[in-house]
Amino acid sequence: MLHCNAAKLASARPLGSTARCPHCGDCMVAPVVSEFVEDGEIRHHWECDACGEISTTSIPLCSP
Repeated sequence: MLHCNAAKLASARPLGSTARCPHCGDCMVAPVVSEFVEDGEIRHHWECDACGEISTTSIPLCSP
């Protein structure tokens, strides 16, 4: 059964848009690695090509 949560989908970054480095603002196209966390979260780990800084973003999959 497929469940759809429109509120979560509306807040998700659209496909094809790029993330921005929180340190220098440069575009980052793809994370170095992504992981699923048991509590219902996806974490993306990034390394900026421009400044070399590492950052992490997370996407909650479940409502609190």
